[in-house]
Amino acid sequence: MTKPSFLSASALCGILVLVAPDARADGFFFQLDRTTSTTDAVVAGTRGAFSFGLNRADYDGGWSAGAFVSRDFVLDGVGTLKVGPSIGTSDGDAGVDWGARVVAERYQPTDFGFVFVSAQYDTIDSSWFSVAEFGGTDGLSISVTAGGSDTYSDQTVSLNRKVGDGPFTVRTGYRFESEALFVGLSVNTY
Repeated sequence: MTKPSFLSASALCGILVLVAPDARADGFFFQLDRTTSTTDAVVAGTRGAFSFGLNRADYDGGWSAGAFVSRDFVLDGVGTLKVGPSIGTSDGDAGVDWGARVVAERYQPTDFGFVFVSAQYDTIDSSWFSVAEFGGTDGLSISVTAGGSDTYSDQTVSLNRKVGDGPFTVRTGYRFESEALFVGLSVNTY
């Protein structure tokens, strides 16, 4: 992704983070996406003032994995800021990389459903990720993501459908730089 595209995506997420009312919740999130050549998994959770996350990506020619723990700061009227250490490794690394991660996120209930935005930056490989999800009261949502690092870049759009009244969602979408369709599922107890 070019620098202006990164700045535009970050500015959009920043504006959305600043204008939405805040929500606080403990919870758990799991997501698994699959293309013909990649599998990505993310696990995240929040308990009180602390959050954690794990991720793993398997792709043609390699894999990468990471984890973080953060102290969360609720900024009334703004959102949640998460700051803490991170760790990462991949098949191309000789060992483990240590870094720091900062995340700004916001969940806003709306008349039509909800809006969720998140932007994060990690010092390991200068990686960044942003997401905006817009959901309706009918269980359908659309999410748009952009992310990259010193070694990777992609943007996605997905259509998500909640299964019943529970925490399960099925999803399908497209990765633009990878030029790949994906299918996935998620569990969200927030």
